[in-house]
Amino acid sequence: MLDLKKDFPIFGENPGLCFLDSGASAQKPSYVIDFVADFYRKTYANIHRGVYKQSWETTVLYDKAREKTAEFLGVDSPESIIFTKNTTESINLVAYSFGETLKEGDEIIVSIMEHHANFVPWQRLAEKKSLKLKIAYIDRESLILPLENITKLITDKTKLIALSMCSNVLGTISPFVEVCKIAEEKGIKVLLDGAQYMPHHKINFKELGINPDFVVFSGHKLCAFDGVGVLYGKKEVLEEMEPFLTGGDMIESVSIEKTEFAPLPNKFEAGTPPIGAVISLLKAIEYLEGIGLDKIEEHEKTLAKEAIKRIKEIEGVHVFAPERISNGIVSFTIDGIHPHDIATILAEDNVCIRAGMHCAEPLITYLNQDSFARATFYLYNDLEDVERLVKAVKRCKEVFKL
Repeated sequence: MLDLKKDFPIFGENPGLCFLDSGASAQKPSYVIDFVADFYRKTYANIHRGVYKQSWETTVLYDKAREKTAEFLGVDSPESIIFTKNTTESINLVAYSFGETLKEGDEIIVSIMEHHANFVPWQRLAEKKSLKLKIAYIDRESLILPLENITKLITDKTKLIALSMCSNVLGTISPFVEVCKIAEEKGIKVLLDGAQYMPHHKINFKELGINPDFVVFSGHKLCAFDGVGVLYGKKEVLEEMEPFLTGGDMIESVSIEKTEFAPLPNKFEAGTPPIGAVISLLKAIEYLEGIGLDKIEEHEKTLAKEAIKRIKEIEGVHVFAPERISNGIVSFTIDGIHPHDIATILAEDNVCIRAGMHCAEPLITYLNQDSFARATFYLYNDLEDVERLVKAVKRCKEVFKL
């Protein structure tokens, strides 16, 4: 078992904190915080603009973050890594820019388990351009997304499959590798939402033998600062797309008559970027790789399996998770207690979980629920946190006299 609480200052500053909401945003280790704080004290300047020492050193760090992110994903072209604000902005960039190439009657496939960020942009685009949005459903019993539920929707009009690699509600891993291989054979673009996958699983697209057209994720979920998201896109696809925003640093030249855009990646990074957040991503990836993503995955699985086993033993508790646990997501309900009340009572015991629809209303509705309580384990959690969760769930029933 990993023993990493000491690496995260929030636990030292908040004795007794049982933080089980990393699916929303992860805590930050001293390795990241201290480096970025030191950077702001000693080095900070804007990038790509100055020839003085601080600007040059900041630019080197910023560019190193791009190279490290490409290496982290197992892709060959750092210039195909675009820094955005978060996963949501990355998806909207693709919907706005790539979406302009779609025509009336074209089809987009998404799954029922998508986060709103990977559902609403395609829904709106479909309404705007008279496209057809098709939904691939999971199996209600196993909570798995069968590959055939996606492939049976594919026609010669399918232009894009937008798919979460991992459900933020259920922890279900989608068949994204197989989807990418099938889509490539048929000339269909694929966007993979890795927001809930990247922080918890080792990934190398080159080793998997796939090269998705688009991959998106957020830094804040993998121990970097909030404010930085990632969009990877195939170089040839990004070069054909129009820029999402215009302004400084994405310009090659401007005249009264015409503007020429800068080459990748600058073409999609208008204005001063979130420099400190991008550098925090560099350090966060270093930190996670130093521990080992494979070790993090196994650690989370161990905790989630124990938590599911223990709370299932409590009468009236229902867990919504696939049989094959591959991460730390544990969503549950308690008969007679609304999830918001569950979260409120747990908070009184300093056990921090999330409750609601988790930005996945179509999925929650499909499962005939109105909301879930969700505990998410990460690398800094331990078996004591599992015990705290179990005790707090039992206390919920006592409070409601159930």
